[in-house]
Amino acid sequence: MSKMYLFCFASRNFENIVRGYEAKRWAVSKAGPSRVGKAKKYLKVGERGLLYCGPTHSFTVPFLVKSEVDIEAVVSDVWPEPWVLPFEIEPLGNPKKMLRADSAKLLWPCLQGRLDTRGGVTAALNITGVTVFSPNQISEQDWNLILRDLAD
Repeated sequence: MSKMYLFCFASRNFENIVRGYEAKRWAVSKAGPSRVGKAKKYLKVGERGLLYCGPTHSFTVPFLVKSEVDIEAVVSDVWPEPWVLPFEIEPLGNPKKMLRADSAKLLWPCLQGRLDTRGGVTAALNITGVTVFSPNQISEQDWNLILRDLAD
């Protein structure tokens, strides 16, 4: 069974997810040395990604990474505030399709094994804080289940 990486990114509101989806880009609100280093080292063209809506505790918009992270750019024309470390994405689903984290825990094996050792969903998939841009190794089966639940 082949392994691949999944990168998960949280949003503090649904509107920012819609904006990123429409612009076909994603970025983060802050860039410390840890995030810059991980983004440069791990996030490559062709990797898989998934967005997480904090207020609804839901996953949405699986995507493929279409460009390297631009460590110099500041994006001020997509989100209400400037975001950094932007990269292009190819959305494979849309924000209208969401799966609550409590359902994802039951449906996705890539979450089941990590929850026992790491705690909640955001910790299990490196979604927030210093773990952003840290890859999660998943199987092709995991990715196919994510697409089954969230792709168009």
